[in-house]
Amino acid sequence: MNILELLGNPVDKPHLVVVIGKGGVGKTTVSILLALELCNHGKTLLLSLDPARHMSKYLSVGSRDFVELSERLHVKQVSIEKEISDMTSKYAELLRELMPSLVVLNIESVVDTIKYSPGVEEEVFLKKMQEALRGDYDYVVIDTPPTGITLRTLMLPRLYLTWLSKLIEVRERIVSLRYVIARTLGRRVETYDKVLTKLYEMKRDFEHLNAIISSGDKTSYVIVATPEPLPMYELNESYKFLVEKMGVKPKLLVVNKILPESVARELGLLDEQKRFVNEIDNYGVNYMLVEHLAKPTESLEDVLALRGKVKVFKK
Repeated sequence: MNILELLGNPVDKPHLVVVIGKGGVGKTTVSILLALELCNHGKTLLLSLDPARHMSKYLSVGSRDFVELSERLHVKQVSIEKEISDMTSKYAELLRELMPSLVVLNIESVVDTIKYSPGVEEEVFLKKMQEALRGDYDYVVIDTPPTGITLRTLMLPRLYLTWLSKLIEVRERIVSLRYVIARTLGRRVETYDKVLTKLYEMKRDFEHLNAIISSGDKTSYVIVATPEPLPMYELNESYKFLVEKMGVKPKLLVVNKILPESVARELGLLDEQKRFVNEIDNYGVNYMLVEHLAKPTESLEDVLALRGKVKVFKK
């Protein structure tokens, strides 16, 4: 398959390829297949945000979080627990620096609150995406966590930008008031404000990331499903989310684990499978059908075996 053609022949580098889908549909398998194709065209990072760490098992990399499979294909598996611990530690240091008075209020309780707050995983995933885009890669393929977490992660930059705009507005008023008071009292005026500088920096970072993930030129979305009701429902919901909320159209749809016609007929699933394939065809988007391997995917050899079981349909 000509993967670049399926992704719209992307020119902007690094190009992000985000693989979305319900747990168990084969996102990891598809991510590996795409990365194996893309590394023929440029240096590629395969980034796994999957908490189940299937990537490590398939590629036989053990507990290692970063592996160079070849000169042009690198693999990074994110350890969620470690990243959350590191992130909250950095937040604690930042709070100590910006607001020393919090030390008196027991900063450790503040850190625990951050660690167990909703959305912490999404924050970690967002930061790992930002880091990957700063690397020396032509393509970054992301094997995402289950659909709900992924879609919330994609919306975070917009949410953060709304919050940051309000926080900057409040902080600017505080700095301005502090300036007026200092001048009135005849004191030396300090124009530099650490908090405001940090807020401006965060705003720039999230504006940059949001521009990338909301651009069809910079990011290709790939949605994976199996020919079953719930995965196909999630594919449709993900498609609508990307088009309506993100303003981008997926570049590729993948139906994985397609049963051979004789097997599907014997199991009484042939009509349903055909109906789901027809649904995919109606989206007007490039799509792939991947035949069932007849066994669980457990290794790189199994993934490579799927190369000969892929049918590509261009729209």
